Amino acid sequence: AVSTVLKVIEKEQLIDNAKAVSAHFLKRAQELPQVKNVKGRGLMLGLEFNFPIATLRKNILFNHHIFTGSAKNPNLIRILPPLTIKESHIDLFFNALKAEL
Repeated sequence: AVSTVLKVIEKEQLIDNAKAVSAHFLKRAQELPQVKNVKGRGLMLGLEFNFPIATLRKNILFNHHIFTGSAKNPNLIRILPPLTIKESHIDLFFNALKAEL
């Protein structure tokens, strides 16, 4: 099973995709002045704000149908998408985030 997964990752160039999408995420995060800090690496990323984000997370989920992860830090929105995520999905997330901010 491991061998098959590694073959798919290589065949579909998922590591290169993760690097490109991560760079796109970081670029889009810079557009939001409310973002205090971006944490993580690769596609395991979080956006830190100066305020608790529980309501923001809830609004993104119910109004835009985008699930984000929680963290011990009440000011941090986490994402942990699949390696197959596309830049267009990141754009949907940031458009929803902008609308709710």
